[in-house]
Parts: sequence; C-alpha cells; structure tokens
Amino acid sequence: MADNANFALPLAPETPVELMANGAKVAVLMCTPLNLDDLAAGHLFARGMLRDPERVLTVGACADLRVMSVVAPGALSEDRFGLGQVIASGCGSGTAIGERSGITRLPLGYSVSLAELKAWSAAMFQAAELYRTTGGMHCAALALGEGAVTPRGPGAARSMESLPEACSYFVVREDVGRHNAVDKVLGKAFMDRVDFPSACLLTSGRIAADMILKAAAARVPVLVSRSIPTTTAFEIA
Repeated sequence: MADNANFALPLAPETPVELMANGAKVAVLMCTPLNLDDLAAGHLFARGMLRDPERVLTVGACADLRVMSVVAPGALSEDRFGLGQVIASGCGSGTAIGERSGITRLPLGYSVSLAELKAWSAAMFQAAELYRTTGGMHCAALALGEGAVTPRGPGAARSMESLPEACSYFVVREDVGRHNAVDKVLGKAFMDRVDFPSACLLTSGRIAADMILKAAAARVPVLVSRSIPTTTAFEIA
C-alpha cells in the first residue's frame, strides 16, 4: 500500500475521542476533533441522557483533544437508546432501533417553505469548508425561521450573525461521521437554549433510523437532506 504521506490529497480527519460524563466513561467516538464541546453535549442530549442546559456546569475537551467531558451533577439520565461504548464514524450511532417506545409524536403546526429549505441548504454547504475541500466529510445545520423565539444561551449571538434568507439563527458543523455532525449542531443549539420545536435540522448524509431518532429526541419537527431516507427511517417518521 502506498504511503499517504507521499500524496498531497486532503484527508478526512478522524480520531478516537473519549466522552466522559460526570467522571464516568460513556463512549469512545470516532470523530473529527473539532467543536468537541458541541459534540459532547449534543451526543448526550440526542441519547436522552441530558435534558436541561441550565444544569450543565462545564463542557469541553482536554488540550490533546482525546477526551471531552460534560459535568452536570444530578442531571444525567440513563441512556435512552442503549448505544455501544465504541461508536464508529461511518455506521451510525448503534441505536437500538427496537427501543423507540419513548418517542412521542411531535405536534403539528410548524412549517417551512421550499424556498427557505433551498436557501438554508445552500448556506450549509457554503459554510462547510472541510466538506468542499476533502469530499469525504459530512455537514449538518440547524436553522430557526424568522419570528422564532430568540435563543438565550450565552453563545447564541454568534449564530445570529450573517444569516441566510428568512432565518433568525443558523449553525453549521462538520464531521467525518454524519451522525456526529448532527450531534454537534444539536449540542450547540442545546447550550444556546434553542426552541427545538421551531427548528429545522439539515444534513448532508442519508437519513437513517438513528438520524430520525435524534431529531425526535430533540423535538425537531423537520429533518432535511438532499440524500434519501432508509426504509426504517421512513417507517419511524
């Protein structure tokens, strides 16, 4: 096999990162070591283990980007979906698909136009520099339309600048794993105190069952991709 060091081609960054919650190991994620604070919070949130951002004392990563941790005393619940301890970047989140009795139907009423979806999707891909550079990354975005409740988290203001059309909040994250990219935008929005029932989640990857369950766990009513859903995802939706 040829030595990759001899090639100038860009590679998709991937490394194992251990996730700790209140001092206990939750999982090792194969991921791109960027925005690990968002990934840590979002992964726990999407698993149903973390529900209240006000109870999070600290979230972050160590200097060598090998460990990310969340400290939220008394605020962590049991894993809602029974995931494995080592989660690869390319095989979803290992969700126990049979365990979805806790997922409730989202209320009707939220709507978004095709023009808005096109504008938000274009803005997501425009912001995804690694996606364009390597051709081997995934990106995700979370958007709030005009008139949505203003996020009140301490870092929310940065996601309310240079917005795409008909949008009041917009965040984009990238990762070698599509589910990690989704966890990252969910984590950022979670800590920003976003009103998820008024949000739209966009992804560059196919919509598999684990993606639907993440959106449902976050109470996000609209999940969009230019790719296709799987049969199980369609059944759950």
